[in-house]
Amino acid sequence: MPDPRLKTYTPQAIHHLAHAGATLAARQIATGATAGNVPPWGGSTDSDFHGTLSAIWIWARHQRLSNDTRFATHRAAGWAFVEAASRRFIPDALGSAASDEAAYDCALLLVAHDVDRGLDAGNGRRQLLADGAARLLSAYLGDLDELGGREFRDPGFLAWALIEYARTVEDRGLLASGRRFIERAFGMTTPPAFASEPPVTGGLFDFSSTTATRVMAIAAAEGTTPFLGAWLRERVAAIVPPSFVPRRFDENTWNACAAWALGRAYVISTDPVFLQAHSEIIDELERRDGDRDGAIGRDRASKSAETAATFYYALAVDSLVTADAAAASAGVPAKAMPASTSSSHKVPARNGHHVRR
Repeated sequence: MPDPRLKTYTPQAIHHLAHAGATLAARQIATGATAGNVPPWGGSTDSDFHGTLSAIWIWARHQRLSNDTRFATHRAAGWAFVEAASRRFIPDALGSAASDEAAYDCALLLVAHDVDRGLDAGNGRRQLLADGAARLLSAYLGDLDELGGREFRDPGFLAWALIEYARTVEDRGLLASGRRFIERAFGMTTPPAFASEPPVTGGLFDFSSTTATRVMAIAAAEGTTPFLGAWLRERVAAIVPPSFVPRRFDENTWNACAAWALGRAYVISTDPVFLQAHSEIIDELERRDGDRDGAIGRDRASKSAETAATFYYALAVDSLVTADAAAASAGVPAKAMPASTSSSHKVPARNGHHVRR
């Protein structure tokens, strides 16, 4: 039986997304050659392709849930930057000559386009960019032998993005490709425990919980079925972290990524273990978001809120918004919601904090 409190959570998610969206909108470059770009942190002017796409997701998701167009001009400017910069960031092939971040750039393009699709007229070039990125990811995953990638090379996140996009555009070929990868790479075995994930050594980033993205990818491939709920209860519930997990660096982003999957797992399975773990992590993230602006840095040492951490924080907060609640809030039938919106699913809060079971 679905938790009835989930039906009342959407306004709080909207509130969080509005604050996070305003923080990133204030950072967006307004003029010049990189107009529309959302830099990775305050004070930076670096071009950030996937960061801008992350901001677009937050702005679009806010509009999806609220019908509030306050960020429409920021979304339009962000897309203009993405379209202009696409040749620099999206290669012709995701081979050895491509940057380490290229596959992730493709995935974020799909994620942003998925939630943004239909909010405005868009244009043919944007759809062509997304279709091209999807086919690059499909080929990349089909040839991928090294399945232990993390951060920008996390195969679970890449596969999740591809499968969700394939569902939205009803592309059976892409969906089959994503499912084949999930079967080959993960299957339905028990994933490694969240807290056992090794830290990245010798790198600059450790933002992705690969157990979380593996769970999300399997859920996307399987669809919301009774079998998936049983798998989550029987194979995944035992490996969830009891609380916020200390990490060497990027611990805010990593924990937000974990909470994203835990919230979604609760919506599907209704197992309170997932809700409790999600609540523990979100409570700590909220404490670290001292000014309650919906934006956080990657870890305690960060002096500025960062776009990537803010995006994963938003995913975690949004993860308990059910498809029915999202559709009711937006005033549209649930089946008319884009796939990424319907599958994005926190629990009602009091005074800004969500309720525990």
